[in-house]
This record gives sequence, C-alpha cells and structure tokens, in this order.
Amino acid sequence: MRKTFTLALGLSLALSPLVAQDKADDKKKAPSMADMMPKPGPEMAKIKSLMGTWEIQETMETGPMGPGGKGRGISHVSSGPGGLSIIIDYRSTSGHMKGFKGHSVVAWDAEAKAYKQIWTDNMMPMIMVSTGAWDGDKLVMTSEGTMMGKPYKSQDTLTGIGTDTFTVTSEMSMGGSPMAKAMTLVHHRAKAGEAKPAEKKEDAKK
Repeated sequence: MRKTFTLALGLSLALSPLVAQDKADDKKKAPSMADMMPKPGPEMAKIKSLMGTWEIQETMETGPMGPGGKGRGISHVSSGPGGLSIIIDYRSTSGHMKGFKGHSVVAWDAEAKAYKQIWTDNMMPMIMVSTGAWDGDKLVMTSEGTMMGKPYKSQDTLTGIGTDTFTVTSEMSMGGSPMAKAMTLVHHRAKAGEAKPAEKKEDAKK
C-alpha cells in the first residue's frame, strides 16, 4: 500500500511541471480582444495628415444648389476607433454658407479595396455614401444617388494631401446634366490656439 502511495506521489510530482506548462501554454494561446484587433494599414497612413484643425476658404459656384458666394469655415478631423477611420466635423462660420454643419467618417474598406465615406449635414435629410481611390497624388471620392427627387452624381477631388494646405474641389451633376464645379474648399492648417477663439466668437453670436 505504501509503495503504491509513494509511486502515485512520485508520478504526481513528476507530472506537475508538465501540467503547469500546459496551463501556461493555454494562456499564451488565448490572446486578448486587443490582440485580435486589426491595425491601421498603409491606406490609412496616407490620409493621416488630414487630421487636425483647418481654417477653410469656401467658394460656392452658382448652380443647382443655389446662388454662388464666398465664406469661411472650420473643420476638425480626428482619429476614429482604433485608427481605422477619420472623423470630420465641419461648419461654416461666416459668409455665404454660414450656419452649415456637416459630419463625415472616412475609412479604408479592405473588402472593397477602396476608401468609403459617409456624409450627413443640416442642409439635406439624407446620407451620402462615397467611394474613393488615388489618382496619382489626388484622392478622388465619387457618389451617386437621389437628391431633391432627382438623380445626382458628385465627385470630390482632394489635392495637396500631406501639406499644411490642401484643396477639395467638388463637382456635381443633377438630373443628368453635365458635371460642373460646385464648390472649392481651400484648407489651411490652423496654428495652435487660433481656431478655437474664432469658434467661440461665432457661437456667442447665436
């Protein structure tokens, strides 16, 4: 009996390091949720420079959207969850489009192998969905759908990405008309502390 007990105890002691190693291996094989999250790819790195605060010179052309005019705006661009998108909050602070506000999310869609953008604003009760790709050093976003009961097509071309001044040139077709320039937004990166006081001043006027 004593021999059996001694043998069992010996086997238990001999196997205990192996059991402990198996448990350690199990812990290594069970990554956390954070470990399983994808990392931003090179496509997001190419538009990372768009993040920040921008002061904007607005030029609206006369067309289907109304009469033309000039104005100024502010755009805050921040990183989305996990760095897999950028979030844009835009508003016009003076001039022709004063009171306009828009919100957008831009991300790289790995399945579609294209950039995707959703846009909503206080001018139209709708959501615009755009698809984008690089054309040389220009990022071109295109969209089509129905607006004000008519089919539309739009194209936004971003030039100068990666610098402290970039431009968005918007073209649009309404009801099958030829594509025509609708708007030009020239972005200048705001220096630290410059944009916020201007925003507070505009808010105080409301």
